[in-house]
Amino acid sequence: MSADKIKRLIETILNEKKGLVVAQVHEIQESIMQQLESIKKIHGFDAFQVPRDLVPPVTNADNVVKLIHEQVMAIAASENQLKLISNLLNAINLFSSRSALFLLRDDKLVGWRGKGFDDHDSNVSDKEIKTVFFSLSADTVFRHVLENRKAYSGAPAPRGDDHLIFSRFGGAAPKEIVVLPFFVKGKPQAVIYVDAFEGDAKIGRKEIEIFAKTGEMSLDLLPLRQKILARVKTQEFIGDSEPQPEPDTAADFVPATKKTKGPSLLSHDPERKARVILNDIILYNQKAVEDGIESGDLYAALRDTIDQAREEFIRKHDEMEIFETQLIKILAKGNRGVLKEYPFEAI
Repeated sequence: MSADKIKRLIETILNEKKGLVVAQVHEIQESIMQQLESIKKIHGFDAFQVPRDLVPPVTNADNVVKLIHEQVMAIAASENQLKLISNLLNAINLFSSRSALFLLRDDKLVGWRGKGFDDHDSNVSDKEIKTVFFSLSADTVFRHVLENRKAYSGAPAPRGDDHLIFSRFGGAAPKEIVVLPFFVKGKPQAVIYVDAFEGDAKIGRKEIEIFAKTGEMSLDLLPLRQKILARVKTQEFIGDSEPQPEPDTAADFVPATKKTKGPSLLSHDPERKARVILNDIILYNQKAVEDGIESGDLYAALRDTIDQAREEFIRKHDEMEIFETQLIKILAKGNRGVLKEYPFEAI
C-alpha cells in the first residue's frame, strides 16, 4: 500500500474517531452543565466570593456558572496530558488558595504539578512540588482518601501523621483543606490536594469536584486520537528504530502491568529505555529541539518535557549516569552546554 493510501486511510479512521470523541465530550458537557445549574440552588451561593485577582470580577451565580463552564471546556479540549493537568489545576485554583496533584507510585505519592504555592509563604514552589513525596505507610489524609475512595473536606490534620504534609508544604496553617482521589479508568491513581487560608475565599468544593470529574473523563478519552497519530509519526521518523511510546496519554497515571509472556527487554535495559524516551521527545518536539539547540537553551525550552522523561526513566531505573549521558548524546546532539540549567546528578 502506498504512503498516500495509508495517509488517506488514517485520515478516514481519525475522522471517525474524532466524531466519536466529540460526541462523548458533548454528552459529558451536557451532564456537567446540568450539575452547574443545580449549583445556583445551593444555600448562600450568591454570597460566594471568587478570588479578588480574577478579572473581570464575578459577582453573581450566573457569572460563576459561566466561569465554571469556560474552565470545563478548557479541560475537555486539552490536547495532551500536561496541558490537561495544567488546565485542571488552573481551574481548581480559582476556588482555592493552593492546589497540587500527586501520582500514586508503588507505596508512595509523588508530586507532579502544583499551583498557588508561589503566591503563599510555602517551603516549596509550584515547580518544586515534583520533589515532594509522601509514603503511604504513614497515617495521612492522602492514604485515607485512597483507601476509602472518597474525598475529605474540612479542617487540616484529621489524621495522625498529617503534620508531615503541612510541615513539608510550609507556610501558615490552612483553615480548610479538600483532598480528592483522582480516578483513571475507574481506579484511584492520584490525589488532588486543595487548601485555603484565613482571609482567602472559601474552597469551592462542588466546583472542584466538577473540574476533577471532567479531568478524569477527559483523560480517559485522550488516547483515542493520539494513538493513531503516534503510529503515523513513528513510521515517518528516521532514527532509533525502537517502538515509540504514545505521547501524553493516561500512561503516567496507570501503574505498569506485568507481561504474561515474560519480562520486557526494554524494561531491563536502561540505556535502551533512555534512547527510546529521548528519541520520543525529538519525534514530537522536533522544532522546539532544533530551536533550543540553536539558542543554546534547550532545557529551558523543553523543561517540562525533559523533566517528565527523567521521571519516566527513574520509575524503572536508578542509573542516572546512563540517562544523562544519552540526554547529552541524543537530545543535545553532544553539546552539554545547551542543557546548562538541567540539574545533572551523575555526570
